[in-house]
Formats: sequence, C-alpha cells, structure tokens
Amino acid sequence: MYEFSTGRSSYLKTINFVSTVAFILLLLLPVASARDYSLESADVNVTVSPEGIVHVQESLTYRFDGTFSEVYRQVYPPPGGSIDNIQGYCEGVSCDFYVTEIYGGYELVGRLPSPTPEQVTFVTSYDYYGGLKVYNDVSELHYKFWGDEWEKPLNGLSATVTILTANSSDITYWIHPNDYTKTATINGNTITLQADEIPANSWYEVRAIFPRLASPDSRYVTIYDQNAKFQIFKIESQYALKQKALYLLFIVFILLTLSLLLAPFYLYFKYGREPDIEYSGIYERELPYDSRPAIVNVMMKSDVGNPTIDGFAATVMDLIHRDYLSIDDSDPQDIVLHITGSERVKGDSPGLLEFEQDVLDLIVSHSDGSQLHWKEFQSKLKKGTSFYNFINSWNTKVKNHIDIDKLFIEKGAKKMDYFAGGLFLIAIVSLFAVPWLGDSSAYPVIEKMSIMPIIIAFISPLVLVLNAKYRTVLGRWTPEGKLYIERWKNFKKYIADFSDLKEHPPGSVKIWDHYMVYAMALGVAEEALENMSVIVPKGEFRMSHFHNRVYITGYSSDFSHAYQVSAPKSSSGGSHGVGGAGGGFGGGGGGAR
Repeated sequence: MYEFSTGRSSYLKTINFVSTVAFILLLLLPVASARDYSLESADVNVTVSPEGIVHVQESLTYRFDGTFSEVYRQVYPPPGGSIDNIQGYCEGVSCDFYVTEIYGGYELVGRLPSPTPEQVTFVTSYDYYGGLKVYNDVSELHYKFWGDEWEKPLNGLSATVTILTANSSDITYWIHPNDYTKTATINGNTITLQADEIPANSWYEVRAIFPRLASPDSRYVTIYDQNAKFQIFKIESQYALKQKALYLLFIVFILLTLSLLLAPFYLYFKYGREPDIEYSGIYERELPYDSRPAIVNVMMKSDVGNPTIDGFAATVMDLIHRDYLSIDDSDPQDIVLHITGSERVKGDSPGLLEFEQDVLDLIVSHSDGSQLHWKEFQSKLKKGTSFYNFINSWNTKVKNHIDIDKLFIEKGAKKMDYFAGGLFLIAIVSLFAVPWLGDSSAYPVIEKMSIMPIIIAFISPLVLVLNAKYRTVLGRWTPEGKLYIERWKNFKKYIADFSDLKEHPPGSVKIWDHYMVYAMALGVAEEALENMSVIVPKGEFRMSHFHNRVYITGYSSDFSHAYQVSAPKSSSGGSHGVGGAGGGFGGGGGGAR
C-alpha cells in the first residue's frame, strides 16, 4: 500500500511538471513568433580610385522587434578578384565586429548588445580588387548595390558612385532594373541615386563605362584584350527595348481587364436598352396570351434562358387542370395522382405539345398504369441520373417551341459571350506564357504582369455566368416581346395582389385553377394561394385542384431537390544576366539572427 501511494505521488508530480513546462512554453510561443526585424534604409558609397580599386562603404539600418544577438552582411569578391581592408562598426551603440570566411566570400558580423536596441545602423567598408574591368577601348564598372539574397524588403536605398578618373561628360551609365529608381543624376564625376522599396529577393545595380585607364595594373583591375563599348551599348539597348515592350504588354493587359469590366456598360447602351411601346396597363386580370406555362416560365422567370423547375412543376399542374391527370389529396401525407384515360399512356395524347407529352409519359412510366403516389414518385426520381438527364433534355424541347428571334434580340449578350470567352482563353494561355518572357528580377514588370491573367481568368467566367443568368440586360426585347413581357408582369402583379384580387376575383374556381398553373410558372404560387384562401369561400375553395397548401408549397421544391440529387457527381528563375543585366559583382545578402 505504501509503495503504491509513493508511485502514484511520483507519477502525479511528473504530470504536474510536464504540464507546467508545457504551459510556460505556450506562453513563450507568441513572444517567439513575434520576433522580427525590418530593413529601414541602406546608404552605399562606391569610389573608383585612379588605380581602379573599388572602395565601398555601406550603412544599413535595421529596426528590431524582439531579441536578436547579431547582424551580418555577406560579401563576395568579383570573379578572379579579391576583397581587402574589411572594417565595420555600429552607429549609436557598441557592437563587436568580426569577419568569418564563408564559401566563396566573407561574412561581416556585428554582435549586438543586450537588450537588443530598437534600431541599429551597421556600417561596413572594404576594397574590391579586380572589380573594375578594363578593355582596349573603355573601362567598365558593373556593381550591385543590393543582392537578391536578402529575404526582407529594403524600404529605401541611397547610393553614390564616384569615378576619380573621369568627369560627367566621359561617363555613361545604366540602372538595372530601373523600376525601383526614384531619382538618378550625375554631377561632375559622381552618380547619385535614390531608390524606392526594393522587394525581398530582388537586386539593384549600376553599370557605367568611362575612358580606359591610362596604365591599368592587373593587381587592381581585370584586364581584357578586346573592345567592349559597342557590345555594351548593344546589350543595354536590347535590355531597354525589351523593358519597353514588356511595359507595353502590361498596359495591354490592364486595358483588357478594364475593357472586360466596361464592355457590359457599352453593350448595354448599344444593344440592351429596351424599345418604347404604347402600353400603360397596371393589371392584367385575364391571361394575356395563350402561351403554355413552361414557355411563360422561360420568358419571365429565367431571363430567356432555361426553364426553371417551376416551369416543370407548372406543366404537371397544367396536366391536372386539363384533366390528363387528377389529384387526390384527401390524405395530405399520401397525395395520389390518377391517370385519366387509357389512351393517355400511348405517348400521343391529343392536345399536348411534345414537351408536355414527355412530362405525362414520365409520370405514367413511374405509375402502376392508373395511379401514382407522390412520395413514391419523388423517391424514384432521386435514384440514378435519369431525372437530371430528362430535365436537361426537356429544357431544350421547351425552348425549341419559342420563336425567340421574334421576341428577343440577344446580339449584345452574344457579343459579351464571345468577348469574355476570348479573354478567358487569352488569360489561360498567358498564365503559362508570361513566366517565359524573362527573369522577373531583371524585369519586375513581369511579376506585375503575371497577376493580370489571374484577374482576367477570374472575372471573365463570372461575366459569362452573369450574362447567361441575366440575358435581357445586354439583349433587347423587340416591341412585340416587350409588350408580351409587360402584360405577363401585370398579370403576375394581379394574382399576387390581395387587394386587387379581392375587388376583381376570378369568375370561377375553374378559372382560378388555370391561374394557379401560371402563378406556379411565374414563381408566385404561394402568394396567390394565400390570397385566394382568404377571398374564396371555404366550401367553394375546396373544389379547387390546388387548394392544398402543403402540396403547393412543397410541390416545386420536391422536384428541385430530386433534380439536384440525381445530378451526376463529379470525381474528384535562372541567372540575372538577361541582356547583360544582373551581371555585376557585389550585392550579397545579410540579415539578423
């Protein structure tokens, strides 16, 4: 007993210790995750001595959030050259400076005091031997102020390049990439630059040519026995030409994006404005046209697209109203449809259009030949994909019975389809083509440009979907079509308006049943049923085929759910030397740790 208690006590102490340590670590985690730094500014001064030695002094300002032990800067000698006279210190605070060798170069480190200062400026200087290239005709300085090894963006850079052997009239210079340059001037023998933010993993450099050194010494410079001036100008011209072409292409992408947004407005004013007609009716208290309910549904409910499921439901109701079917709703929990007449099962019922016959045949095929239980019917429709396929085929047959050109001009909507579809294809091709245009670090506009196809590829399908859903916005009714729509709108208002129905009710329940069919097609069946249940005496109202609220309110949604359930289930860069840019020595990376 004693041993058990001792073991249990030890076990509990272990659990408490582990829990305490875990809790402390959790408390420290947010602090650790908040540790960060930023690069506020860099000041780089490059001086080319008369002997060709390239002296560099850099001041890099860090801002800290959290605890850091040191800052560091990595520098690499030019090909075939070396680095000498390395020095460093921190402005404003005391830090220990030391240099360590790394693969291919040196790491310049400033060990920070504790606690970590909020801001530190790390100053380094060194000399490059072999950094200046001397050809038979010119001398060339190709120097990176900032290298792409930095994982943080630099908020701003100031730089000067002083060439002691030349003056402004002898110096020609280029900046790569020029996108970051804020100002660039030359005064005497000094080039002065100001750059805006340089993104992470990006570089910034200068290339300058000036008269050949009179007596170059291979201990200080790299000597080439060849002419280079013409080739350098050719490379820089090609770089500038490509940069202009890329910016022009970027502007084209912007214009395409804007045109995709503005095209609907242009097409609406050119093709979508409705014609004026002489019609001032407020209500239509009788059916304005002898149109089938499914056709009215297409024209009124879905913007001249496919029929909605209300159109299918209205067709079933119309078959009941026209006595091809009868309904027994004495038991609201088990509504029964009866097939009236043996000739109706043969697929050639008199008076039915093709799509109406299809609906009747569908019901008959799921019945026992004489009757059909509603719940059982709904259950059968959800099995497999036959009902989904039936509705899609049925939609096409309904539209084929509409002389749409007589009622509606969809020229504007079609033009929008072609335009948005074409831009979508261009965007998809561009997503793969833009990265092949060049190195985005040499041409930053490529990175901006790569976003545009994504935007177009997102907007164009959205435009296509909206154009398909709201076809009448960019299309236009003919005067005959406009009158057709306006009269059906006024009929819809009439059957959904309690006050007008009360004052002008339908002449009989038979007429009312006919109106309810179109109320379903127009999407206002529930409102119409609510109004009539109050207006018509209960005894008379019970004689209606469509007096059952449960049946009417769930009628269309049952078919819609069956359609959805029966739908098929889907299974589930290179070097920096583009045209010679990015070929300079210097740069390097750094950071804080």
